[in-house]
Amino acid sequence: MKYLATISFIFGCVLSYGQKTTSKYTGMDYDSLMKARQEQAVGKPFASFSALCKNNVFTNDSLKGKVVFVNLWFAACPPCMAEMGGLNELYDSLKTKNNFEFISFTYDPPEIIDSVVKLYNISYKVLRVTQQDCYRLNLNNGFPASLIVNGKGTIKYLNVGGYSDAEKVRQSVFDLYYSRLLNEIKEAPLN
Repeated sequence: MKYLATISFIFGCVLSYGQKTTSKYTGMDYDSLMKARQEQAVGKPFASFSALCKNNVFTNDSLKGKVVFVNLWFAACPPCMAEMGGLNELYDSLKTKNNFEFISFTYDPPEIIDSVVKLYNISYKVLRVTQQDCYRLNLNNGFPASLIVNGKGTIKYLNVGGYSDAEKVRQSVFDLYYSRLLNEIKEAPLN
């Protein structure tokens, strides 16, 4: 029975992958679509949230005055998992900056989060929210999604999607985010 359910699920995914979109983005290639999505996001405030992290409530107020790198993921997403090594390196290279915060959101159950944190030796904050909140926080985009939010709470950059090759992703994480984050950190007042 499980075999039949698995085959049905895979078949449904394959069929839905080829469906045509009826959105305003019809006819755009992926790069143009992502550029349009970025343009819509930049300049808007990062959505409000409230989540537990190690028994402490974490909210937008916790981020005031800080440049924040936000990553949204879930464990069954191969590009999300491929990013983990590069994200750890990115965090390690910036964690000593007083006006920098690195957070990630997922809707996975606590036991899955714990196993991912252990497997990838994640030391930045991982916040659990509902699946609906994950989509709201990533502006209804796919996964993985990463945002750079300035000290005023405004989105400065959005990137969605990625590769499944961990080495390729490691380098792309630095290419996409490191210099952008450094520039924002230089502009943000120190706390």
